[in-house]
Amino acid sequence: MFSLIFSVMTNCNGSAYRKIGPFWGNIMTTLRLSLGDFDFSVLDDETLGTPQHALFWITWVVMVNFSLLIFLNFIIAEVSNSYSKVRERIDAQIYKERAKLISEAEDVIGESAK
Repeated sequence: MFSLIFSVMTNCNGSAYRKIGPFWGNIMTTLRLSLGDFDFSVLDDETLGTPQHALFWITWVVMVNFSLLIFLNFIIAEVSNSYSKVRERIDAQIYKERAKLISEAEDVIGESAK
């Protein structure tokens, strides 16, 4: 969606994407923008001060916030998954550590009785 919006507002005539066409070039440019590669060479000096320029920045802010929301949601999901795995294994680990401590205590008591 953002790629189509950017293709309407600006022409992506970058040499980096000349072999894949303007449609896929805009998709790649949008992907790079969403990942933090803020290359604003698509804006020309001729669009400065026009409604198109303001629309570009509004769309850019919305796209960055949308991408941020998606990436943060992914990070929260991964952290929750890791926490649930640890939570499943915590009881077994506690019993294992208690058994080690009891064994060490019995070894110490057994040596002192000799």
